[in-house]
Amino acid sequence: LNMENLRALLAGHAKDTQKIAKGITEHLPVALKYGVNEKSLSDACYLHDLGKVLIPDAILNKPARLTPDEEKIMHTHSELSYELLKHSDIDTRTLDLIKYHHQNPLGNGYPQAKPDFNADINLQVLAAADKFSALTEKRPYKEPLSNEQALGIMYKDVKEGKMHPFIFKALVAHVRAQSPADKTAKSA
Repeated sequence: LNMENLRALLAGHAKDTQKIAKGITEHLPVALKYGVNEKSLSDACYLHDLGKVLIPDAILNKPARLTPDEEKIMHTHSELSYELLKHSDIDTRTLDLIKYHHQNPLGNGYPQAKPDFNADINLQVLAAADKFSALTEKRPYKEPLSNEQALGIMYKDVKEGKMHPFIFKALVAHVRAQSPADKTAKSA
């Protein structure tokens, strides 16, 4: 268990993902806002990557592209997060958001979804917030992207059906609503 990675994760990416998810939610059309469970979404944003503390540091902080085997190990982090938390007092809805935060409406993310899987509004907001935060953060293997570069990448997800257009539109509105100081790429 890497406590240094845990502290950095919770202070940086987890908090940022919460903030972005809240911003997306605030900019959703009213009809979609009714489907958002703010507590479950906020808790899942904060805890979604907890399993990364069990990923070997040589993989988690590798300053280069991961090999296919390393990528498989990295992809276990969402299930590890779920496993670490499933016997806590966290509700099932939040646990499912944590476990499936790399899934999408097409069901072709990871881990493999159950046949009755539904990428509801909460999961889509979490996935968008997580991805935007990750793209705009400095990581050992990459420099941070600008907000515009990150949005460009994420727009491809909309065109491929991996992100609902209203989620993307709300993310863009949130990004534009930030002060100029917040629009620069973050380092984490």
